[in-house]
Amino acid sequence: MTFAAEWARCAPWLDAALDHAGRTHSLEDVKAAIFRGEARLWVGEGCALVAAIEQDPGERRLLIWLAGGARDELESRLLPLAEAWGRARGCRRALVIGRGGWERALRAKGYAPLARIIAKDLKS
Repeated sequence: MTFAAEWARCAPWLDAALDHAGRTHSLEDVKAAIFRGEARLWVGEGCALVAAIEQDPGERRLLIWLAGGARDELESRLLPLAEAWGRARGCRRALVIGRGGWERALRAKGYAPLARIIAKDLKS
């Protein structure tokens, strides 16, 4: 299947994840980041995941940025692929941006809260 066809199939899942992430990017922004090599897309039969690598002075980490669709497949198939990709690129740890349900679901896979991010809309 071509990238365009896979993107069209997976875009609704990623668009819903963008809603939960504060709509900081458009789908076109995400696609452009993938094409520039700044992010990586994994697709399953019923889900999709986008991750990026971040570099700070103290660490290199995998950021699981967007994920949507079938949670079981995300956890069992795509998350391990993304983690292996990050590990192979020297990432010290993986961070997940997501709703509280992800925190509960991924606890059994070794994920634990690191910090809380709270937001306030300054344009209101």
